[in-house]
Amino acid sequence: MKNRVLYLLLVVLVTGCYKDELPVAAHEAGSASEVQIEMGQDYRHQIFYSLGDNQVVSSNEKTVWDLAFESAPNGWHIVLNTARGMAVHRSTLNFADLTSEQGLDWNWDVSSGNLDSTAVGEWTSTDALYVIDMGYDHLGTHLGYRKMKVLAVDETAYTLAYGNLSDATALTFTVQKNDANLFTYFKFGAGTLSIAPPNTDWDLEFTQYTHLFTNPAEPYLVTGVLLNRFTTTATRITNKPFEEITYADVVDLSYSNQLDYIGYTWKTFDYANQIYAVDPTICYIIHTSAGFYYKLHFIDFYNDLGVKGYPTFEVQLL
Repeated sequence: MKNRVLYLLLVVLVTGCYKDELPVAAHEAGSASEVQIEMGQDYRHQIFYSLGDNQVVSSNEKTVWDLAFESAPNGWHIVLNTARGMAVHRSTLNFADLTSEQGLDWNWDVSSGNLDSTAVGEWTSTDALYVIDMGYDHLGTHLGYRKMKVLAVDETAYTLAYGNLSDATALTFTVQKNDANLFTYFKFGAGTLSIAPPNTDWDLEFTQYTHLFTNPAEPYLVTGVLLNRFTTTATRITNKPFEEITYADVVDLSYSNQLDYIGYTWKTFDYANQIYAVDPTICYIIHTSAGFYYKLHFIDFYNDLGVKGYPTFEVQLL
């Protein structure tokens, strides 16, 4: 297998948009508040934040889970923990016959969150065996390989067969769907885990994730913000200062539910000075499931001690 190096780069993302309006009761605009998210210098934490409550709802180390299984009764999609740069090889070999990662080709989930473009792909009508590159921890240590077959799915559960890459026989496990969440989280050897809060309890996730460049396909590990695809949409304004944006400016805009719409392009890396620079002129407008609009812009990526990994933003209810 060729070496895959994960870089932190800047790209301009192209997003699909749609309009989505919910009537809400008349309300007063809030005051702007400054929020700092403690991801850590090595970006080890995934942090779930609620705009309505203006607080962190939960956090976890990015290494604690491996896969997430779609929880809806008719759901069957499987996504990777892209914060670790995980990848998948799809094979037609028998479980016992595939014991090496050498010479395998790899696929990654797309960062847009499109469930039709996952690395695992459509498995329900196949007998595919998956080799899973488990990615890297926060120190850059490679976490090895697993192999897995998904044997079945119904309204309540998935059935898996899995093992280490060298194993000739598989362990079986039943992943019970958690209907409070869009996904049910799973770790090999540990089973199901509670990671994301209930769908309606959070709006933004601060995390590393894998962005896939094309021609040729190369994965890059980036640090940014993902939307709650179940509840939250966003757009951006770049031609008006944060302080001057009002409700009237945002209510008729088109909004996107693309997972990485906010992403990481609010900062760039200054190679001359070896620091990250935040662009406060990019103002994100976020529409929540409660029907409220918030404006948000980033003002720093460092804490008071000059340590990176502490994205700081201003946010205000419109």
